[in-house]
Amino acid sequence: MLADLRFALRALRSRLGLTLFAAASLALGMAAAIAIYCVIDAVMLRSLPYPDADRLVQIRELSDEGHAMNVAGPNYTDLAAAIGEFDAMAIYGGSSGTVQVGDNSVRGGIALTAGGFFQVLGSTPALGRAYAGEDREPLAVISHALWQSMFQGRADVLGERIIVDGVRYSVAAVMAADFAYPAGTAVWVPYRDDIGSSRTAHNWRVLGRLGRAEGLDQARLAASALATRLKAAHGSQTDAANFELLPLAQAIAAPVRSGLLLLAVGTAFLLLIAITNTTHLLLALNASRAREFAVRAALGASELRLALQVFLEGLLIVILAALAALGIAASALRVLVHAAGDSLPRVQEIHLQGSSIALSIVAALGIALVATATVHWSMRRTSTLATLRESGRGQSPGRRQLRTRGLLLVAQTALTTVLLIGTALLGRGFLALLDVDPGFKTSGAIAVQVSQPWTQDAELAAGTARRYAGLMQDFAAIPGVAVVGGVSSLPLTSDGANGGFWDGSVTNFEQPPPPPIGNAEFRVASPGYFDAAGIPLLCGRAFADSDRRDSAQVAVISASAAKATWGEADPIGKQIQFGNMDGDLHLLTIVGVVGDVRQHGLDREAPGTVYVALAQRPMVAAEFNVIARTNLPIASVMPSLRRMLESNAKGIPYSLRPLADVRASALADRRFSLILLGSFAGVAFTLAISGLYGLMAFAVGQRQGEFALRQALGSTRKRIARLVVEGGMRIGIAGVVLGMIGAIAVARLAGNRVQGVPAIDVPILLGVCIVLLITLLLACLLPARRASAVAPRDALA
Repeated sequence: MLADLRFALRALRSRLGLTLFAAASLALGMAAAIAIYCVIDAVMLRSLPYPDADRLVQIRELSDEGHAMNVAGPNYTDLAAAIGEFDAMAIYGGSSGTVQVGDNSVRGGIALTAGGFFQVLGSTPALGRAYAGEDREPLAVISHALWQSMFQGRADVLGERIIVDGVRYSVAAVMAADFAYPAGTAVWVPYRDDIGSSRTAHNWRVLGRLGRAEGLDQARLAASALATRLKAAHGSQTDAANFELLPLAQAIAAPVRSGLLLLAVGTAFLLLIAITNTTHLLLALNASRAREFAVRAALGASELRLALQVFLEGLLIVILAALAALGIAASALRVLVHAAGDSLPRVQEIHLQGSSIALSIVAALGIALVATATVHWSMRRTSTLATLRESGRGQSPGRRQLRTRGLLLVAQTALTTVLLIGTALLGRGFLALLDVDPGFKTSGAIAVQVSQPWTQDAELAAGTARRYAGLMQDFAAIPGVAVVGGVSSLPLTSDGANGGFWDGSVTNFEQPPPPPIGNAEFRVASPGYFDAAGIPLLCGRAFADSDRRDSAQVAVISASAAKATWGEADPIGKQIQFGNMDGDLHLLTIVGVVGDVRQHGLDREAPGTVYVALAQRPMVAAEFNVIARTNLPIASVMPSLRRMLESNAKGIPYSLRPLADVRASALADRRFSLILLGSFAGVAFTLAISGLYGLMAFAVGQRQGEFALRQALGSTRKRIARLVVEGGMRIGIAGVVLGMIGAIAVARLAGNRVQGVPAIDVPILLGVCIVLLITLLLACLLPARRASAVAPRDALA
């Protein structure tokens, strides 16, 4: 065995260049597979870091159209009472807020919880004791990251005072570093107020712990029956047609599941291509050794001994590739985690683990077995006697392996075609989104997010609105700034409230109101916002400085909301009630109609939106986004904005970025997937082209005597070159045709199971195939030229 191993090392060292190329190509495929496996394992497969995590369930409401929504307060109460399969339930709501420690303040995620939130999760803090449902003191639990950044990791942090959105709390506990639910939360505080009486106010997320993991199906049946009873009892007062119960791990991974599955498919294709390419290269390594193996067999070497020799050589290459793959995967994961940021759930859990290393070991052994078995099968097809006879006539037995290598290249080209077509289709979809009009103009605009503590006190909220108005006046005075305005939630961010609104006959909610006349997003905006954001005013007027707190309350509505509510009738002057959004029951008079803006993504239709004036309805504008539009280069204006904020807005947490970054962020997930798949396709393309070139070059080298003889018998150089090109293109065409069929099959199969798989586009399909065939043709030309240059006298050599 050791002698065979030493012999294998010498054999590989004698062909070092080809050995390293084989290992490198396989390492790229294995590294991609390991990295994507680590991501999928952390996000979709690995159990959540909570006790009995398989018993944790997220509950949401489903509308008549099947859209998932947060749960209304009364519906949560009924759920908790009606479904006995749960040991406990809790509710929570999340938003960003201001956290102040001493003179320092930061903006962070704030989770309002009720019903024993930490007890349902079963989480134990790193320090202190998490508050429970029966605790009445103003206690707060802080994240490990906030403990480190604001308290420098002090062990005596318990009992320290912090101010969260203007309310004082005592630090009761510090969560462990791996606790991140909901993601991005800095502080958890108890919610002590009424959870609401409206069954159409979808404010809460519900978390439940099953008594046993097998009880989920029974819980779903009980929840469905409850939804039916609620609909019968309350009619239009509830819009919950059913309830959705998902295991918590599945619910967390749901937003990225489709994208990760697409990446997994792309990675699998790349790995198969790399394995095929390695097998092909192993055949090349052993092509000139057929006589050696024939002699060894004639001298008594057993077939098992010869197979072991081939296996050891292949195994050494695969081990080298696996070691390199682990290093590449570790580096790739660091880059991937940094690039993904908060867009990837459970991102802090993504890293190389023992399971990843074990997977690479198993994969290495499997690849070595498959590749070397193929090589050995190809070599043993020729008898020892025939091999010795042919080699004695000066002919290389490598020709016996050309058919096997050709079949491998057909498979490799087919897989590459599928990957290239998939990447091109994703690219087409990405470019289509770039052409989508978001409803606002990003060029020449700067977005500044500022925040103050949220409050339920109307006077304090009005003070926050006045401070923001003063801030916008300061912005407007900066040289180069043309217009300034602000809004409570920027477009494309999916932030902000939404719900149903009523006509002017509804003046209070003491009695259950009739069905709403419309449904819309709710945004607070200032004078100048529509001009600053580049949102067109279609009719009526925009907000003005005359829309003060003591004047009649007004609203501006988007075109789609106006049409959905009143059809072709003029909405100007109509009154609506939208007090369920912020508790202000003053009627709103429509004074203007503006263009639609995409709020939840470029791939989703623009929802209807109702805008209210900042000075009149500031309650939900604790976080405000100011847009400054300039005719100068943005880079020349941003420093002035930053200096003004640091001098005139001390104590106000802020962030500053070009408005174009908002649109770029909305495309980040797709861009990320496209870059990864594009990288995979590029590697696969390179391997396919180099593989075909290598095969043709090898074939020409083995057939030089034949080509010389053909010329000696009267064949022209052009005919010989055409013979070589035709042989290579038969392989290429066969692979591309099979790849086209495979791409169509994969798109149809995956399209029924995975959301986001692009539909097959005939121009894209043909374009990719034509480009690939042209490139394959170019790969055949140099070997064809070499074949045609063989002199006739070589036939006598």
